[in-house]
Amino acid sequence: MNAEEFYQKVIAAPDLEAALESAVDSGTLADFLKANGCTATADEFSACVAQHQA
Repeated sequence: MNAEEFYQKVIAAPDLEAALESAVDSGTLADFLKANGCTATADEFSACVAQHQA
């Protein structure tokens, strides 16, 4: 799934959102995305999140 699809999945699941925050804090976002089936890079996903927070 792409960055937008994964973002929608994350915001619908509080436990996944918490895991995402932990991955960001620990510097393992790229691995987290890959492990959860997201094909976006960490930068692409971060840009997607930033778009939604603007």
